[in-house]
Amino acid sequence: MNISKSLVAAALSVASVGAFADVTVLGTTFAQGASSKSTAIGTFTANGGTFDFKSPSIGTYQGVGISGATKGEIDKGESIVGTFNDVYKITQFTVGLLFDGPEFGDVQEVAKVSVQFQNNSWADYFLTSTYTSTAGLSATWSNLASGAVTNLSPATTSTYGVWSVLNPFGSNMIKSIAFTAVDGLCGTSVNCTNQSDFSLVSVTAVPEVETYAMMLAGLGLMGTIARRRNKSKAV
Repeated sequence: MNISKSLVAAALSVASVGAFADVTVLGTTFAQGASSKSTAIGTFTANGGTFDFKSPSIGTYQGVGISGATKGEIDKGESIVGTFNDVYKITQFTVGLLFDGPEFGDVQEVAKVSVQFQNNSWADYFLTSTYTSTAGLSATWSNLASGAVTNLSPATTSTYGVWSVLNPFGSNMIKSIAFTAVDGLCGTSVNCTNQSDFSLVSVTAVPEVETYAMMLAGLGLMGTIARRRNKSKAV
């Protein structure tokens, strides 16, 4: 009976390793009108309003924003902040409704992403949609050392300007992350007062290596205990 319990516990531990291997928090998991959301990797908080959704949705890439200046989007002075329950490597994040200006006669929008590292220091990074002849298919990520931007939906008036940044902070372990908007480049825009805004579609994270090591050590210990009990019963 004890051996069976040990095996069940081991199986559950294996399942937990798989569960924590790759955790994605989707914008669709947030609650309309709420000010915070508890997730598998930590708590996300709405600043400058409450969580709000775009209506109609941005295609299959539904993001979350803040109630306030622009419905369902994060404007200047608003933010969504994630405070993690451990340190994580952010493997990907995705934002939507980030355009480069010409589509709606607005500014070339900029998303500001701030992170707190394991040593408690902070750094700011910026994602900017870039106007090119390829009709809104490119954007720049300010962390040149790492990070690759993928366009999931072109930044044109008929689509949704959705961008995914892979490995945005390199191998750095992150304690907190904040999404907000900053002044965009006016350029030839006719509506320079309508500043940057965008929606948060998803954040994907994995725990630090030490977390895996602890889980595997626990599995090894349970296996050893089970074997010893089996031997003692056989004697």
